[in-house]
Amino acid sequence: MATKQIEALTLEGAKIAIAASEKKAKEIGVDMNIAIVDASTHLLHFSRMPNAKITSISIAIDKAFTAAGHRQGTHLYKDAVWPGGVAYGLGNSNGGRFTTFGGGLPILNMNGEVIGGIGASTGTPAQDQQVVQAGVDALNSILNKGTGASKAKL
Repeated sequence: MATKQIEALTLEGAKIAIAASEKKAKEIGVDMNIAIVDASTHLLHFSRMPNAKITSISIAIDKAFTAAGHRQGTHLYKDAVWPGGVAYGLGNSNGGRFTTFGGGLPILNMNGEVIGGIGASTGTPAQDQQVVQAGVDALNSILNKGTGASKAKL
């Protein structure tokens, strides 16, 4: 086979994830920067809540980039990237964009394939992780309720 059809995350799907993430950020009382990238790691949608840290904008984008590009949550690297760890120095890859602390998750389709990534920053890594999980959960609830037509919208 010379070509392959790939399911893509749409702007509509990204907005659903951002809305759920913003709601969670408000619940925990921390304004966030929230980024959604597509499966190719390019920015699809971004939200900067009013009191989110300016310096966290690129961090949120890089968390989404890492989660989509490496196909796993950024929180999973914590123990591997310290001196002597099996992935020591990984954070210096990809022009320094590879993020190795919590707050980034891949977005998967119903077949477990990466269709995007979500990253949040301004809070602690645990708070950022809560916010991105809310976005992923919102998309998953739509995917699990829908038919093939609903999946295509995301």
